[in-house]
Amino acid sequence: AMRKPQLKQTAKASGAEDVLRIKRNKSISMGEFMSWDFPDEEPLLGPVFTRASTGMLSAPRGLGKSLLVMNIAYSVAAGKTLLPWGTGARVVVAYLDGEMHSRTLQKRLRQIRNRDTKPKTQALALQNLHIIGRDAFEDVIGYIDNEEDQLYIESLLPEDCQFLIVDNLSAWTSSAREDGGSFAPIKRWLARLRTKGIGVLLVHHTGKTGVGQRGSSIHEDMLDYSILLSADKEGKPKNGTSFLLEHTKLRELQPDLPQTCRFTFTTDQASDVMHLAYEDCENAVSEIEAKIIELLQEGKSGKSIAEELGVPAYKVSRVKTAFIAQMRAHESQADAAQGAEDA
Repeated sequence: AMRKPQLKQTAKASGAEDVLRIKRNKSISMGEFMSWDFPDEEPLLGPVFTRASTGMLSAPRGLGKSLLVMNIAYSVAAGKTLLPWGTGARVVVAYLDGEMHSRTLQKRLRQIRNRDTKPKTQALALQNLHIIGRDAFEDVIGYIDNEEDQLYIESLLPEDCQFLIVDNLSAWTSSAREDGGSFAPIKRWLARLRTKGIGVLLVHHTGKTGVGQRGSSIHEDMLDYSILLSADKEGKPKNGTSFLLEHTKLRELQPDLPQTCRFTFTTDQASDVMHLAYEDCENAVSEIEAKIIELLQEGKSGKSIAEELGVPAYKVSRVKTAFIAQMRAHESQADAAQGAEDA
């Protein structure tokens, strides 16, 4: 690891010295802390994606997570509305792509732009959305789990960058390991970006069960939000993909967000437009909820289910409470029906 003096020199050279300055060297009393006037979090895309927030979006391979995050990036940069979250803030966004060839990335962004019928927001996207991709740079960019590489990546970020999307976590790490120790340098980097006012969305794969992030649960510790995509049982459309989306962790209560929603992407080859359909699925049961219910019926405890699926304990508790209430409602209906027959 780079030593502190060397790290400071490299930071100064890259223009990132301010993030290493110690703002406080002693604890803060509650009295002083409570007197501070903290500003409201600046929304980048509604109340979930905010400036300096850190989040993760996880999905099985090939489901369409990159399509969704590219639409998130475009909406934030251009000021477009993307349900269920809200309207983008029209700020500078950096999309860090580690997998796609430039030609493929260009094609998808063009299809998203072609759906946008307003020249003003198209122009905003062209100005505010910046691409950092392995296939588009002559030099090897490096990895986000190495301090020197982190500073180099920061030097590539556009001025006034407020939102960074890392697609995806495994492509931008030097080791195949996903334990807590391997994630530690990334965690420090995310904390540093937060002090600079840059919101970060990490894109990640789910584990073997398909209902939780792959690797250590330590990923969840510093996240303000976590989003899970799962397969849509209604089937995959022609020339596109469909999936269910669920917010599995939110730092703040967001009662207006639907519990589960559906995204469907289809591409019109003739017009070269990527269409997006959104649906609020009030009664839909996500794949993770179905798996939790299945394990509850097997008699497993909430704690063991959370550990097995790699999901927060409160998520299991919420599904368990709803499931028990549903079962009691069915029993009451059955008792009422039986009583009517006996009368």
